[in-house]
Amino acid sequence: MAGRQGLVRWALGSAVLMAIGAFGPWVKALGQSVGGTDGSNDGWLVVAAAAIGGLLFYATRSTRAAGIWTLLAGAAGLAVTVYDRNNIQNKINQSGAFVKALASVGWGLNLALAASASMALAGLIWVAQTGGQEAALQAPLSAPPVSEPPPVVSAPPES
Repeated sequence: MAGRQGLVRWALGSAVLMAIGAFGPWVKALGQSVGGTDGSNDGWLVVAAAAIGGLLFYATRSTRAAGIWTLLAGAAGLAVTVYDRNNIQNKINQSGAFVKALASVGWGLNLALAASASMALAGLIWVAQTGGQEAALQAPLSAPPVSEPPPVVSAPPES
């Protein structure tokens, strides 16, 4: 049971860190930063994935579905953050040495990326650990029913 509580903390902690990273700076240049949720940036998608994934995980934490929700939410956050990090880094690299010296990917984007990967991994482990437990619970239900022997019919006595 202690392992399961650890997984619950891990999954929910990852969701919180995803949201913190989404609100943190995603790009820094000349002492200024742009957060993932400034304007209509993609950080809002990470916040949504963290919130929905965390809530669905908590609501279904006694089932295998909790791990699936966590895995999907982490994968969604990971897709957004990997895309944005590559996009930002490519723009910095294409802008020349001066911009490379002044601009960088912010800690918020890196945190959101790592927390998304962590959430997906927690979901994968949850699914792996609960798969055998649910199968064991369902095994007696899927066993064939026990058939009763046919009734014994005796012939009427001859008179």
